[in-house]
Amino acid sequence: MITPFGIAWIVATNIAVAIAVAIAGWFCIFRTGKMVAMGRRNYEKSKFIQAYPFPNFVLKDSYPTYIRCAGIFIWVWLIAFLCFVIFGHFR
Repeated sequence: MITPFGIAWIVATNIAVAIAVAIAGWFCIFRTGKMVAMGRRNYEKSKFIQAYPFPNFVLKDSYPTYIRCAGIFIWVWLIAFLCFVIFGHFR
């Protein structure tokens, strides 16, 4: 049996996850320049990151478009998650 504290904990964690994912998507869509700069800076610093498959993708001109598309994808998954959480208990 779920206690009221357990329900409050589940609601609070779901809200925290939703806010964190929404902020990540917002950064990807509206602060693309900062995300690209961070990716390129991490690429230059780390030999481990340079060993990834397709490591020079960070340096290409299409990388900001990729980051924006990733942000939209993140928001679509957030909407699906929220729909599942909100309407899932009505089934």
